[in-house]
Amino acid sequence: MTRGVMSRRGDVDSPRVERDVVEEEFPNRALLDEVLADDPEEDELLEKDSSQEELSDGDRPRPARRRHVWRWLAVLVVLVVILSAGAVGAEYLVRGQVDAAVRSALPGLSPDARIATRGIVLPQVVGGSLDSLSVDSSSLTLTSKGQSNASVTLSDVDVDLSHISLHKPYQTDAVAASGTISWQQVAELAAASHPKLKGVTLQAKRTGTSTQDPGAIQASMSLLGLSGEAEIVPSLGADGSLVLTITSTRMGGSKLGVDVDTGQDSMLSYIGLDSPQITIPAKSLPPGLRPTSAIVTNDGLRLSLAGSRVNLGQL
Repeated sequence: MTRGVMSRRGDVDSPRVERDVVEEEFPNRALLDEVLADDPEEDELLEKDSSQEELSDGDRPRPARRRHVWRWLAVLVVLVVILSAGAVGAEYLVRGQVDAAVRSALPGLSPDARIATRGIVLPQVVGGSLDSLSVDSSSLTLTSKGQSNASVTLSDVDVDLSHISLHKPYQTDAVAASGTISWQQVAELAAASHPKLKGVTLQAKRTGTSTQDPGAIQASMSLLGLSGEAEIVPSLGADGSLVLTITSTRMGGSKLGVDVDTGQDSMLSYIGLDSPQITIPAKSLPPGLRPTSAIVTNDGLRLSLAGSRVNLGQL
């Protein structure tokens, strides 16, 4: 009897009976076990890590940790690439906007004009101004705001600007420019100030090298059926005007003086000039810019111009 009771009690205490009881009390135990089940790969990694902890620091490989490190490094590299690409794209876009703004301020620029900035432009644009700007153009047409309202086209133009506002009228602290005015335009500017000079043609007689050696201009005209010639030297007036000084004249092969007081002996009296100096006023030139040199070249008169606090939108 006792043996039978013990046998049944032993059956109850056996693992199989316990499992049956647990399954009856927890019918969803299988699902719970599945949820709580350890990831075999994770267990394997943990076992490797735990077993490797017993090794010395010098002999212990760390594949799991290295895998995590490389994964984060890859993420960082991708982020850097994305941010760099975004910065490059923004810089490219901003440079395009600067190019458009300069062409808007100087509509007379030729289509082939090259506009260059220094440094990274994006933070400068955010600040509302550019540190510096350079323009290289085959031509630039500027219209004077004076009474003559004459247009002047410069060729082979180089312009350097500093601290340029990106807001209209695009004021710049300093401008240094150089360009060549064709001989035809020089003659037109001279005739605009002295109408009796209409019909005069100009060309280089001797090219210059510097402000101290500006070269000489040859003027040709026809008077009373005779051909006349004059040699002219360019210079600059104190008020920013361009001065063309007649130094010698010839008519019909004979040399004449340049003193108007000599009457008929002066070619100037024939063309009605009361002075050997022909002045092209500063108002005929771009506003805010003063010529700093005028040098004779084969293509025309090479002018260097400078100005401060110039509004590009008013040129």
